[in-house]
Order: sequence, then C-alpha cells, then structure tokens
Amino acid sequence: MVIVQPYLNRVLRRLHYQLETDPVEDEWRGWRWDQPPLRPRAYFGLSMADVVSRYCSTKRDVWLRHVKRVRQPQYLHRQLSIGLIIHDIFHLANKLFLEASVRFTDPSEVYDYMIKNGMAGFRSNGIDLLEEPWAWSLYRKIVHSYVGSMALRMIWHPGSRGYEGLLWLTEHHIDGSMLGLSQNLRVDAYGEGIVVEIKYGRPMDFHRLALAGYALVLEANYEVPVNYGLIIYVNGIPDYSPRISVKPYYLSTSLRRFFIDERDEVIDLLLSEKEPPRPLECPESCPYYKVCRG
Repeated sequence: MVIVQPYLNRVLRRLHYQLETDPVEDEWRGWRWDQPPLRPRAYFGLSMADVVSRYCSTKRDVWLRHVKRVRQPQYLHRQLSIGLIIHDIFHLANKLFLEASVRFTDPSEVYDYMIKNGMAGFRSNGIDLLEEPWAWSLYRKIVHSYVGSMALRMIWHPGSRGYEGLLWLTEHHIDGSMLGLSQNLRVDAYGEGIVVEIKYGRPMDFHRLALAGYALVLEANYEVPVNYGLIIYVNGIPDYSPRISVKPYYLSTSLRRFFIDERDEVIDLLLSEKEPPRPLECPESCPYYKVCRG
C-alpha cells in the first residue's frame, strides 16, 4: 500500500490527538443514516464523483448523466486510462501480498513471489509494459513497501508472521444507497478504521471529501467508526520513476458536514431538473467534453 508501518503509526498518533480534542458528533456517524442530517431528501444513486468532483464547476456533467440520461462514451481520455491502470496495480500488489504472506514467513520469499507473479498479473489485467513502461516501476515500489514493512514488524515482534496490520481490502464494493448514493460504490482501500483513496495527478481540495463520504458509507454498513483517511497521490507518469506521496486526514464532523452539504446540493439540482450553464472552462478529460462543447 506504499505506506510503511512506522509512517502510518506516526500519522495515526497525530490524527488520534485531533479525534480526542474534536470528537465526531454521533449524528454525523454513518450508522445514523436514517435520521437527519444524513437522511437524503431523494435517492438518485449518486456516484461519489457526482457529489465531490469539482472538475465541472457547474455540475453540468451530473445533470447530463442523471436528467438528460446522456451515456458516457466508451473512449477514455488518457488521464482516466492511466488512473485505472494505477488502481489495477495497487489491487494486484495487495492480492499477491496476501497470497504470499499466507504461504511464506520469510520476507525475501514474499518478495520473490510478488515479483514472479506480478508479470502474469499484468498480462491478465491487460497492462502492456511496452505502452506503459512506468507501470512496472510503480509496482516494484509497492512491493518494496509491503515487504519492508513486513520485515520491520518481524524484527519488532519476534514470532509474528509479519503481515498483521498490513492487510487491506482493496477495490472493496459497498452499498451507498442508504445515504442516497449508488449501491455499487467501490472503495480503493479500507482497513482498521482507515479509508484510502488513490489519485493520479495533482492534489485538489475536494479530494478529501470522498474520504468523508466513504467513511459515512462504511459506518452505515458495518456500524464501526472510520475516523481516518489517507490519499495516495501518484505522479511522474509517463516517466519511468513514478512519484508517490501520502496525505493523511482526520474525518471530522466539519468534513462530514461539508460532504453532506455537497450531496444535498446535487440532490436539489437534480430535483429541480433546471439545466446548469456550461462552465467557462472544461477539462478535456471530462467524458462529456464533446457533448457540452459540440
């Protein structure tokens, strides 16, 4: 997960202090989904991007999708296709680490297993290294993170298998309908009260809203508090050495309120059915770019 355990422990200590000094109010926990302020005014099966994305400043893309029922073109912009590959790589690495850590106790054997089987995983996911030479470099960084954390845990906790606390649910499907969202949401990664988003490109302020949204959905389904979030940013592509950074967040009451306000604003837009204006600027990566500008 490219999050070595010492870093994660240090971050969580800092975030835990914020939780103690500014605890999440119970009415803003996901398990209160059937009561105000979490109960939605209408149910449109919104995606997380429908609520939090600000690439389209007027939310015209949401209106086109839900009111005009305009179908997204199958062609993906280059930036979106790279993002999908990055998610596949993280998911593959997590899957192979789980397989290897059950079979082997020696970190070097886990490393060999992940490297040996990684290439087959790339082929099964349709990742062509001739077209995407950066992909193998990213995969190796993730492998080194997992194996390094495993080795450290075995040094600090002799007799352990080393993978405790390192196993994540990746590409985790979950039902968001209780909060007015899609019943087919997908969380990039989740484990031990922490939700993780993986992003390609520069950090944007609204990215943290997705963490709050997924935390609410996870709490609604499992009735277990999710207090912390991490965003893993991948950049440096198509270079051969992708750059990875991690931003931690405490999922406070104010951040949850911000997410719900954004959700309600989108619901009100769809209920009115009023056509939003075309934004002054449109990113070419928007799947409705030609529809709006055509």
